[in-house]
Amino acid sequence: MDSSNVVLRLDKICKSFGGLQVLVDLDMNVERDEMLGLIGPNGAGKSTVFNVITSIYRPDRGDIFFLGEKITGLAPHKVCHRGISRTYQLVKTFLKMTVLENVMLASVYGGKHPDKGTMERALETLELVELTPRKDILATHLTLSNRRLLEIAMALASMPVLTLLDEPMAGLTTVEIHKLLEVIKRARDERKFSIIWIEHRVDAILDFCDRVVVLDYGVKIADGKPDEVANDPKFIEAYLGEPAA
Repeated sequence: MDSSNVVLRLDKICKSFGGLQVLVDLDMNVERDEMLGLIGPNGAGKSTVFNVITSIYRPDRGDIFFLGEKITGLAPHKVCHRGISRTYQLVKTFLKMTVLENVMLASVYGGKHPDKGTMERALETLELVELTPRKDILATHLTLSNRRLLEIAMALASMPVLTLLDEPMAGLTTVEIHKLLEVIKRARDERKFSIIWIEHRVDAILDFCDRVVVLDYGVKIADGKPDEVANDPKFIEAYLGEPAA
């Protein structure tokens, strides 16, 4: 891996809650324009990784580097200003605000981009995720599928270098998932940003991502191309319960 191409690096990250150790000496890199899948059984520590990266939690040990600078313990809003955005397992939008107002708010509190104003960035992002016809609707009146698209739009409106997607397909139908995948692929192709994607749909991660990291009880047990990971005995053991070779 070319270190000059790395946008995010986690170095020996440890995190515990009481006596429960959730992350154990986690090393993980994300390259520029890479789509990295982060998978593992329930309780593996995946969402904790996102919360550590975005400074919701501070690691007990280890450091986080973004674009070559240490961001460990930086305030969450400053992490966003640096160029990291995210979505959540449970959709977090402002239900009493319109779709456009939600995206404009994200645009205002994102990184500084003097070449385009807040409104222009918001409207471009709504077009990108195909929510322009719904821009004046209150978020509370959206379907779950469109709320997830709105949350992705909010993440993209901050013009991130890296976006963290936390189970964006949860609760969606097959048709809605297909549309979501199209939106994410188009956004990535047009905006050229990196993605870390948590998903329980392992088949989608293996089909869609450039590289996959597997966690099991907070320990990284696999890291490689999707076909390599799919054939890794440790991955098979974690998901199917078969003994590792």
